[in-house]
Amino acid sequence: MTATENLIKTYYEAFNNKKFNEMLNLLTDDIIHDTNQGDRSVGKTAFTAFLADMDKYYDEFLNEMVIMVSADGKRASAE
Repeated sequence: MTATENLIKTYYEAFNNKKFNEMLNLLTDDIIHDTNQGDRSVGKTAFTAFLADMDKYYDEFLNEMVIMVSADGKRASAE
């Protein structure tokens, strides 16, 4: 497993365990998060607020994820 794959796997394991602080520690301060509804939150403070709000209304768990990483490790996605 590459470092990039490990980073993504660690992020989503923290998500599934509702360890949002662990997720946030993996992100840079200038994170940009575009939601499915079209809103954009910029920065960890805004993303933290989004997570808290989401946690009020959803009990989401992601499984059977596929992590895809380019050969150079600079581009990745999770489905």
